[in-house]
Amino acid sequence: MAMDNPSLRDIAKEAHVSVGTVSNVLNNPARVSTDMRKRVRDAIDALGFVPESLKGLSNKDSKLIGLVIPLSNNPFYEEYAQGLEDAVGLAGYRILIGYSREDESIELQIISSMADANFRAIIVNPVGSKVNRFEKFIGNDIRTAFVSQSAELEDQCSVSIDQVTGGYLGIEFLHSLGHKKILWLSGPKKHHQSNERFVGITQAATEFGIELSTMISPSLDFLSGEHMAPLILEAGPLPDAIFCGNDTTALGVMNYFYKQGIKIPEDVSILGYDNVSYAESALIPLSTVSQTPFHLGFTMGSQLVEELIGGPGHLHQNAVIKPQVIERASTARRG
Repeated sequence: MAMDNPSLRDIAKEAHVSVGTVSNVLNNPARVSTDMRKRVRDAIDALGFVPESLKGLSNKDSKLIGLVIPLSNNPFYEEYAQGLEDAVGLAGYRILIGYSREDESIELQIISSMADANFRAIIVNPVGSKVNRFEKFIGNDIRTAFVSQSAELEDQCSVSIDQVTGGYLGIEFLHSLGHKKILWLSGPKKHHQSNERFVGITQAATEFGIELSTMISPSLDFLSGEHMAPLILEAGPLPDAIFCGNDTTALGVMNYFYKQGIKIPEDVSILGYDNVSYAESALIPLSTVSQTPFHLGFTMGSQLVEELIGGPGHLHQNAVIKPQVIERASTARRG
């Protein structure tokens, strides 16, 4: 349950760790193990913690950039944040992350707190598809930037992924392997990225004569993949291929199938989305539609730093990253 103004000590108590560990997670995450970071971040999410240590800074002199992302324990966002940190760190800026837990009200609360704390800039991975609701937080001295979609607000930096093309390329690739029956394992309807990908997926399915079916997962993570896998089996004969909403979900599906003696890719091909770092090192290396989260973060960070250095008159940049298919062992040609 969220608390009013929780302290580091409150976070430490909730996570059953020391105050020093909490501090390291916030300031030097590389010093802390992945499992420990997850415990602390889960506690931060549960208590609604937003650091206030820099409220006394003037915005003009601040070297702190806020990053608001939907989820804490997600490999895509971890790699994205690392790329962002590397880019802005070269110019002496630091990143402080707030987690919205896929809740628009929490997202707005975090952005408001960052604006009050005189952050130099705020980068948002919005929960929904509309960004004009952030307009009241944008002032002349606070730069805002948006990721995963084209910004609807004028004069804002953005980096977007062409999700429609990504969905299309995934189906085109599976079709090239001879797959005719394909299941799209989507994220929930509130995930605008999944909705955009589905546009490209249906376009390609129609063009190539694919028999397309869809299942919606309540979330996109490893456990959700394991949870959805038996439902896929219960739905009837396996499709030729399963196109998953992200790599983590795909690996969850693969893990369950492995336990059931279902061979990948002999019995069914599995295609992920994102190209997180461990997709290549999985027991069965995962084919995926790559949007290279580290590159995405580094691109955003580089653009934002240019704007901060360039000042108010600097021309805003709106980059669009095109996904590409990475073929590995989890997919194979049908005879």
